Amino acid sequence: MRVHITSLYGMMGVVGVSQRRTAEIGRQLGFNELGIFRYPVESDTDVELSKRYDGISAGIGSGDIVIYQSPTFNGTKFDDYFITNLRWRYGQSVKVIIFVEDIVPMMYQGNEYLFPQVIDMYNKAHALIVASENMKEYLIEKGVVNPKIYVQNLWDLPEKVDISITPKFMKRISFTGNDGKFGIMDAFPESDVALEVYGSDKREDVPQNINFNPFISDEHVLLNKLREGGFGLVWAENEHVRNYMHYCNSYKVSTYLRAGIPVIAHKSISCAKLLEKNHWGILADTLEEAVDIIDNMSDEEYQKYIESVGKVGFLLENGYFTKKVLNEAIYGLYVDD
Repeated sequence: MRVHITSLYGMMGVVGVSQRRTAEIGRQLGFNELGIFRYPVESDTDVELSKRYDGISAGIGSGDIVIYQSPTFNGTKFDDYFITNLRWRYGQSVKVIIFVEDIVPMMYQGNEYLFPQVIDMYNKAHALIVASENMKEYLIEKGVVNPKIYVQNLWDLPEKVDISITPKFMKRISFTGNDGKFGIMDAFPESDVALEVYGSDKREDVPQNINFNPFISDEHVLLNKLREGGFGLVWAENEHVRNYMHYCNSYKVSTYLRAGIPVIAHKSISCAKLLEKNHWGILADTLEEAVDIIDNMSDEEYQKYIESVGKVGFLLENGYFTKKVLNEAIYGLYVDD
């Protein structure tokens, strides 16, 4: 018996990186990788799609386990075709676990009509891995009937940091990425707390305490820059994006925690309980509230956050959130606790 895990290629950005890193962690557990390339699937006839599927799944045999990272962004048709054909060809002899990393009908407004197809696909699996308890509950409300659902909680980030750098208390909040869909700069209050933005184009119509920095593509360099101190921001003023962050896992959370600095997030974020219980950051209803907390924080209070955040770095670096949920899902296929 073998365990296989899919991995997405031809996809830039966090989506492609996160899937390939998950597959790499799977390989560390002895899994076999099934490469899937993102392409214009609508150009395939049913015969061509069948041949493509055969090529991807050629190494799968009776009794194997397949962990399917979803979505592939090749469209619901491609993903459902893969799962359906796998079940049709092998029946119950091959176990299918769908690793739900994003949900297209939730990501993009106007795609809600795809939900019935997506839920139907999830119900064809023997088990699901989902981002958060919030997502688990939501999918059950939407019609998922699979009793075996396991929660990821955080993305792992297997990147080294310079441990000679000790994060210092600064009235500084860092935000990585393009602010276009988040709307943070328009809501960030003018104060003694600075917002350091990495990646967005410079704007003149913002408070003087917002500073623009070039995008840092080298993750190792970015982590060490963030590690200098202050806080990392995971936030959205946009209602749709904030609602999605209530269910999904943000890579930004793991980036800041791996850098060794506390996170600032909205109270509704999917990992809120984890952040609060482990003292990994500040939860607030508004940016004004978060800024006020930092403005009145002491160095001693900040160092307590640093001590707590430092403990999770080892787990993130070595893939333990992913290893834990993958092992739980495979174990659960055969054992009812």
